[in-house]
Amino acid sequence: MLDVGIGTGLALANNDEQLRAKSIAVDGVDYDADYVARCRTLLGERQLASRVQAHHASIYDFSGPGPYDAVYFSSSLMLMPDAVKALQHCVGMLKPKTGRVFVTQTIQNSHSKLVEIGKPLLKFLTTIDFGSVTYEEELLTTFKKAGLTLIEHVPISGSTMTSTRSFRLKVSTETKQSLLVNWLPPPKQPPYVASGGLKLDDILELEGSMSWLRRRNMAYTVGLAMGICILLMQGLGGRVEASVARLKKNAEPHDPVAATRGLITRRLGAKYTDQISLRALPSDADELDVFELGSDGDKLEIAANSATAMAYGLHWYFKSVLRTQTDWENHKLQLPDKLPKVDERVRLKRSSKFSYYQNVDTGSYSLWAWSWPQWEKHIDWMALNGINMPLAFTGQEKVWQNTFHKYYNVSYEGLGKFFAGSAFLSWGRMGNLRGSWVKGPLPQAFIDNQHELQLRILQRMREFGMIPALPAFAGHVPEDLKLTLPNANFTRSPNWGNFTDEHCCVYMIEPTDPLYREIGKVFLEEQRALYNYTSSLYQCDTYMEMAPEFTDLSELKGAARAVIDGMTAADPDAVWLMQGWPFVDDPNYWTRPRVKAYLDGVPTDKLIILDFYSEAVPIWNKMDNYFGKSWIYSVLHNFGGNTGMRGDLPTLATAPALAKRSGNGTLVGIGLTMEGIFQNYVVYDLILQMAWEDSPLDITKWVPKYAGRRYHTQNEHIEHAWNYLSRSVYNRTLAYGGVTKSLVCLIPHWGLLYDKFQPTLIKYDPNDIVLAWKELLLAGDELRNVDTYRHDLVDVTKQFLSNKLLEQYQHLKAIYSAKAVPANEVCDLTKAMLTTIDRLEEILATNEDFLLGNWIADALRLAGDLNVGGDGLTRSKLQEYYEYEARNQVTRWGDNNNEAIHDYAGKEWAGLVKGYYLPRWTMWLTEVCSAYTDHREMDVRALKEKRVTFELAWQLSHESFPTTTAGDSFLISKRIYSEYIDMNAVVPWDFFEAKALVM
Repeated sequence: MLDVGIGTGLALANNDEQLRAKSIAVDGVDYDADYVARCRTLLGERQLASRVQAHHASIYDFSGPGPYDAVYFSSSLMLMPDAVKALQHCVGMLKPKTGRVFVTQTIQNSHSKLVEIGKPLLKFLTTIDFGSVTYEEELLTTFKKAGLTLIEHVPISGSTMTSTRSFRLKVSTETKQSLLVNWLPPPKQPPYVASGGLKLDDILELEGSMSWLRRRNMAYTVGLAMGICILLMQGLGGRVEASVARLKKNAEPHDPVAATRGLITRRLGAKYTDQISLRALPSDADELDVFELGSDGDKLEIAANSATAMAYGLHWYFKSVLRTQTDWENHKLQLPDKLPKVDERVRLKRSSKFSYYQNVDTGSYSLWAWSWPQWEKHIDWMALNGINMPLAFTGQEKVWQNTFHKYYNVSYEGLGKFFAGSAFLSWGRMGNLRGSWVKGPLPQAFIDNQHELQLRILQRMREFGMIPALPAFAGHVPEDLKLTLPNANFTRSPNWGNFTDEHCCVYMIEPTDPLYREIGKVFLEEQRALYNYTSSLYQCDTYMEMAPEFTDLSELKGAARAVIDGMTAADPDAVWLMQGWPFVDDPNYWTRPRVKAYLDGVPTDKLIILDFYSEAVPIWNKMDNYFGKSWIYSVLHNFGGNTGMRGDLPTLATAPALAKRSGNGTLVGIGLTMEGIFQNYVVYDLILQMAWEDSPLDITKWVPKYAGRRYHTQNEHIEHAWNYLSRSVYNRTLAYGGVTKSLVCLIPHWGLLYDKFQPTLIKYDPNDIVLAWKELLLAGDELRNVDTYRHDLVDVTKQFLSNKLLEQYQHLKAIYSAKAVPANEVCDLTKAMLTTIDRLEEILATNEDFLLGNWIADALRLAGDLNVGGDGLTRSKLQEYYEYEARNQVTRWGDNNNEAIHDYAGKEWAGLVKGYYLPRWTMWLTEVCSAYTDHREMDVRALKEKRVTFELAWQLSHESFPTTTAGDSFLISKRIYSEYIDMNAVVPWDFFEAKALVM
């Protein structure tokens, strides 16, 4: 039952025996924080805290776990600013068909000027809100407007409201109407059916002793007879739910059959369209996505209640029946000419409503240079994996440009200084930096083309019934806004990334300035006009890795309130999707009271929090499920798109299901929040499946199935290989800091050994990689032509060579510092390290998934085929701009920022290894050999000058890199295996353990 206006809880506490006897659970809501605090204390004293939950919230914001058998308004309905909306909102939380609303309300049968004057006067004198004067006709009209039908209505006369001693007024006698018999004791044995929910007599018995003790000031006791009206919702017309609960329901009507048919045609080809029968299903009461698989004559039949559920059902069939699957590298499916039927009908339902996808950073680390063909395939991949809540941030600069130029007269030049570079837009959008260094500003052609691309992206997402998370205003503004609005209250964000003033310290509007809400409203209105659409789900972050300069709790609450107010001013159904990374990144600032204050600024039904790093640093369990707000279990796993092999399969197979059980109804989804994709696909395949699992999975059974469908076959060598991988690189429980960072991607120096953020040390037996590698090679005769096999063989070979370089570096450090071996031993080891880097380049070049050339080619294609006249840039100039952006992001990451983010987004890619990393290591290792031979200190300063000169020149160069492969992955991997393993070059595990503390 939901009790609206629970007050101090005294009435419920006085009926504790009935609550326990009938196993009645109650959620109580009250807007008065003091009342709720006193209620919780009383419930604790009466040992009712496990049965009655008191929530501090406005009923309009409350979206309790529900659904409820009954909702009860205890003389509180006509205190509501909008009684109709309150009723509709609560009815939306009732059980369909059987749920009831109970209203107790004082009713004035005839007009009385004295009462109409007296009630406001009483509120003024006592602070007790007695509500507005309520007449019978008005109350019945309220019920009707709320879409409710009156079932029973019994008048009782003779009740009185007495004066209190705080004021000397005589209050007239009113006629009350009630089903209660003037507070008579309830029947001794009221009818109750445990399995059938709450009955009328239960409500009467439970509420029989409730009185005006619930109102604002307990010093004033008001005798009152009450009226209960039992109401029944008429259809769905009057049903209103909280905004979060309404997100999925309010998604645009879509045709699951047409959307999935289009996907089948694109991904499978015309010959399969007639082999698959598709049918739409109605949604169950819980509105969770569901699909069914069966046979329709000689066809495979897929039925589902949404396009993403239907597509997921198709992919489930691929995985479970055909033993094949797709991934984000678009590796090929292997399908028979004739699709086999399903022997037994299958029905599978999601465990939570949403599958969220993307980190704001993903748009830059992986997707920034994509064209429509790549996006089209990727959106199909999303659908096949059941993703129904993707981030949709592409092209938003067009909306910002229109907003600030059209409405606030900021010049295009001023906006050019505000927008980040094309490969760094993620951090401009989060307010971390501004402007496009070296080759900027951001071209107008890019802004326009990305906007057009966004329109296509949104259209396809809408076809699939997805709920795209759209951008919103979080307070960051162009500096030139100061010129057009000099009287506004501005501040600046802290320096992020150690940039100079030109690119750091973004200007912000103070949350207390009305302009903050105004810009938030204008932006969303302009966005809706440009897109002709909104999902009502908006993502933005004000303090992403930049803690506020204030600590006052009320200011924090106000800062969050300003964001949501700007959203709801444009869209009353708005829901804020908040990245929870700041709570992980800066726990010293984001203490529990501050997190609570910030979240309290947003109504409960207006917020979803991405628990950003759930697999390693969960915050939800430290913050009481975010104090009742909705949240999504999210897997971060990767930083900067780094490519080392690492994962935590045991946690991912269990923690989401356990979190849901502990979430008390607040967990609403499972999400992927990795910074970069195209790495460690097994991690993401598992977590995407967990969105459809109610219980933990046995990882020892899941991994062999994954291996079988990844390579489209059963093979004992493959099973052995994945057994070694799952017990080593993919068994890093609660591993903080992302995937392992290869030394090759870092500036060489003597301090490269650490197990912290972007760790270089490994915490598993490296011989397991060798054993997995050997088993993969043994499977090569059967699988060498399977693209996923070739990818994984290269990946494992790459990891071995990365581990080998780590081993060699540790050995070099030990003998160099000891000064006890001859110079030729040190110099031979430096040459061996360069050989290892050469071998790494060689194996990477054999697979198209590991080529720098493709990254740069995508960037160059952004320039198009024709000259662009709008901003006076020729195609050649545009290519220079985009190529610099691509090169800079994966190397120096910025300009003139003291190398603060240097190599953060490093990748083990062919071309990058040979053309960038190998020259740096050659410089350093040559100096190591020379200094040791000459018995002198290394010239660190000269080394740095030489390295920086090389790096800056490389970023501005136009050397082309291959976009096609060189050599056979299987043969080259086999040769490298023989070269290293036959030399017995694997160092025992205890060596790694002994050196783990060397920093």
